[in-house]
Amino acid sequence: MRRAVDYQAVQKFDFFRGYVDQFGEVSIDNDIPAMLSFFFIQGQVAAPYVRLPWGNTHLDPRVHCFWIQPSRTGKSIAWEFVGDVLKDCNIDYDAYTSGSDAGLIGGVTTETIVNDEGKKEQVTVQTDGMLGGRKALNFDEGSIILNPGKHSQETVLYLQSACNPIGSNSNILVKHLSGRRIETESLASLWITTYPPKGVKEYVLTKGIFQRVLLYWSHWDMDRRQQVSQIRMNRAFTQGEESTVTYEDIVDYFKGLEKRLAERVRALTETTFNEWDNMTREQQEDLVQSCMHEMFTADDSFYAATYDVVDDFYSLLKDLNFAIADVVASFVPAMENYSVILATHIAMMDNSWVITGEHLDMAKDILYDLFKNLIQWLEGEVEVGAKKIEKEQHKKDWMAAFNSVSSVELDKRGDGWRKKAAVIQQYCTNLHITRATGFKKFNDWAAHMFNAAKDGATVYIRLKEAEA
Repeated sequence: MRRAVDYQAVQKFDFFRGYVDQFGEVSIDNDIPAMLSFFFIQGQVAAPYVRLPWGNTHLDPRVHCFWIQPSRTGKSIAWEFVGDVLKDCNIDYDAYTSGSDAGLIGGVTTETIVNDEGKKEQVTVQTDGMLGGRKALNFDEGSIILNPGKHSQETVLYLQSACNPIGSNSNILVKHLSGRRIETESLASLWITTYPPKGVKEYVLTKGIFQRVLLYWSHWDMDRRQQVSQIRMNRAFTQGEESTVTYEDIVDYFKGLEKRLAERVRALTETTFNEWDNMTREQQEDLVQSCMHEMFTADDSFYAATYDVVDDFYSLLKDLNFAIADVVASFVPAMENYSVILATHIAMMDNSWVITGEHLDMAKDILYDLFKNLIQWLEGEVEVGAKKIEKEQHKKDWMAAFNSVSSVELDKRGDGWRKKAAVIQQYCTNLHITRATGFKKFNDWAAHMFNAAKDGATVYIRLKEAEA
């Protein structure tokens, strides 16, 4: 990916550039995660106040991030900076290392109270879990959620639910415990980091958590490590470089943004500060959704820019290997969602309640490179589809079936053709599987190997030259 300073949004907003620089003083050569962490914090700032209407549904402004990078390259220390900003902005945050379901979504405890008659009695009280309520949640070394096992699988499902839009039924985390139903609403933003994991496809890609986060993968070779080490050593006994944007300026920006968002909600709904403060979470949510069509609006240039967004994302899917095309395509809706979310973020940075084509272009500027980076990682680092030895076995099985069927010559098309049905039938006989399974396996593993032609109602196939 490009450097952060090359993106339009960083170039336009001095405080954004200042944030990236401040982050870089703590976590060296990690400017892309710096950009993402800004949106991560800003999404948590805006979470109680902003809903983004989308037809009959809506999104919320949270940005969830999954950062994959080798150990000892600045991931953990980056959270030190992010956590400091969150604390100084009065936003709750926590870190998850391991624990039970109750630790994530809550549980029940029995307490002794004194009733109105002065007698002691036992009452059941629901306790909140880490995913409950509004907070920024850090999964440091998030490989713990990628490991096989019943607990980790349930953890991923709870994280998926937590990422669903605030105020939707799918955002409610539910667990049944000894006849009791535990329900937790999550306004949490997820910041997940891990070293490059093994088996990531089986435990993450197939469960949908990646399709709900912004994923950033970065490779560190020894040259990059050495360069960063030299920068670190050169900073010994020195002070950090002065910036035109101070740490206090960054905190003041986020605090000021929350004030502006809260005031706009109250103004649109004619609600006083005290009325809002005394409302339940459910009442506040109803109020926020009642004004979401007025909170932010989009102009004509925004809708014109959507065509370029869709075209650019789908251009990255062209000519992909068949084994990863479907997996990559499953990320496109997330890229579309985040395009709208980040465009709204940039409008907030621009102090505008109208989202324009320029805002959407700046969002796509970042997301396009993230999507391209994701595809590069999937192609080069993750075993998507069968492993090499399995692919070779599939090819061997289909070649055995193909070569067992007599070839024919088709008029004007040459020789070497076999009846497709006969090849599949031979494959089924060889592997002792049903005809329906044979046709499915042909589409999954063999269709790309052959050219097809029809003679009347009969379909023939012939091996492609590249597969010979």
